[in-house]
Amino acid sequence: MDFYLRSRIEVDIKEFLGWKYEGIYSFYDNDIQKEKIEAIEKATNSDYAFTVINEVDEIVGNCEFFYVNEEDEEEILAVSVQMKPSLTGEGYGTEFFKAIIEQGKERFHYNYLELMVVEFNMRAIRVYEKLGFLIKEEFENEIRGEKYRFLIMGKQMD
Repeated sequence: MDFYLRSRIEVDIKEFLGWKYEGIYSFYDNDIQKEKIEAIEKATNSDYAFTVINEVDEIVGNCEFFYVNEEDEEEILAVSVQMKPSLTGEGYGTEFFKAIIEQGKERFHYNYLELMVVEFNMRAIRVYEKLGFLIKEEFENEIRGEKYRFLIMGKQMD
């Protein structure tokens, strides 16, 4: 399967908000947190938010690039990614994420990229590590009344 980024449009949001994940991955359901819904809607037509499609123009995921500020350092470009639930765990992760970082680099010309992932998501962590991302730091955050451990991973691009 080939993956391509295209601008996110309003009709894409309905699909994203309907995605439901199995088991512990339900943490990533888009319709359970008002702030997440608002962020997805707000990013529509943004130059930094994309829908990921396959070679036959089916929606297979989404991603968004954004800047984060480090204390006393310059801004860092980060990416968030989400794959359609029916495709997760099916062996597409590496090519999916590789397409996002390569096409993102073509658009934004970054030399360094970061991401954040919840510690229990070992499928995603293995993909990120396979593509050269290293753990930079860890922190704990409370979401919907439960504490989760997160990893910030980064990669210096060639």
